[in-house]
Amino acid sequence: MAISRRVTRAGVYAEQRYQRGLRSWRRKATPIWAGVFGPFIVTGFIVLVVDRHFLSWFAGMIFGMFVGVWLVLRDSPPRYVEKWHDGAEGERKTAKALRPLKRRGWTMVHDIQQPYGNYDHIAVGPTGVYLLETKNLQGIVEIQDGAPHLNRRHDPQAGETFRRIRPRALDAARRIKGDIQQQTGHCLWVQAVVVFWSEFPEQLVEDGKSVYIHGSRLKAWLAQRPEQLDPDRVQEIATAIQRLDEG
Repeated sequence: MAISRRVTRAGVYAEQRYQRGLRSWRRKATPIWAGVFGPFIVTGFIVLVVDRHFLSWFAGMIFGMFVGVWLVLRDSPPRYVEKWHDGAEGERKTAKALRPLKRRGWTMVHDIQQPYGNYDHIAVGPTGVYLLETKNLQGIVEIQDGAPHLNRRHDPQAGETFRRIRPRALDAARRIKGDIQQQTGHCLWVQAVVVFWSEFPEQLVEDGKSVYIHGSRLKAWLAQRPEQLDPDRVQEIATAIQRLDEG
């Protein structure tokens, strides 16, 4: 049932953003690190080569210590850059959770680039069509007034509410619905789902239009919903979704 076209991988867009940010961080920070650590590393290396006794051993220890610190800092970009890496990791977790559904006639497309951004995942199967938005936030998530609120375990006052997640997911689902209708003539509901890989005690929250769910429950929830598409319709819609990815 699954279509074999271009292989898509989850988290590509977020990983690319992370790598670009990491390279920019390294370009700007390397001259600073070279000025701070360079003299110690060079001196330690010279003494290590020239002197073969205690001083040499001590110099080697200093050399190794500063090289180690440099390497750690090199892969420690600002948090706003690191968030893209977290996002890519979350999308890969969602893709892994969805994989077993392929044996049940489902088709999944990941990381679909669009002029206005990207769709993390689109899944189509016997129970319908789903736009999946993955969030891998660092903290404890709870839904307050319809919006995800993130609590920091060690700093409760540093909480943050993400009010744009739901409307963005609903907008994306509406666009996908329009694209499918344009290509197939079928007008059907595309369910917007936000998948959390954070700690999410509520596990599942449905508000009539959107769904918040923990990633560990995603596969079972999708498979257990009422069936509404026959295999031919699934194939037709999956083909339309694949065209979105190719575009």
